[in-house]
Amino acid sequence: MKTQKTEPARMPEYRISESESMQYKLLYQIRMGNMSTSELDKLQFLCINELQQLRGELDTMLQELRDMNKQMQGKNDDHTEKEKVSIAA
Repeated sequence: MKTQKTEPARMPEYRISESESMQYKLLYQIRMGNMSTSELDKLQFLCINELQQLRGELDTMLQELRDMNKQMQGKNDDHTEKEKVSIAA
């Protein structure tokens, strides 16, 4: 059975988690009380969305690893059986 490689969901170019300087700037703004409630709500919404996207990507990668592991196990099992048959002969 041939598995079709799935492309990860299209992600926005900008991610909060990828910019360490942006993280520090946001932390500073939050700690100083410079962000309004609506700005904090928007930031929370963006962070929740990014977290969901990252979880989806991780789930996809883990499934791909599981599929590769199954394929490798199958190849190893086939190779071991062939060795047993050739030894017995």
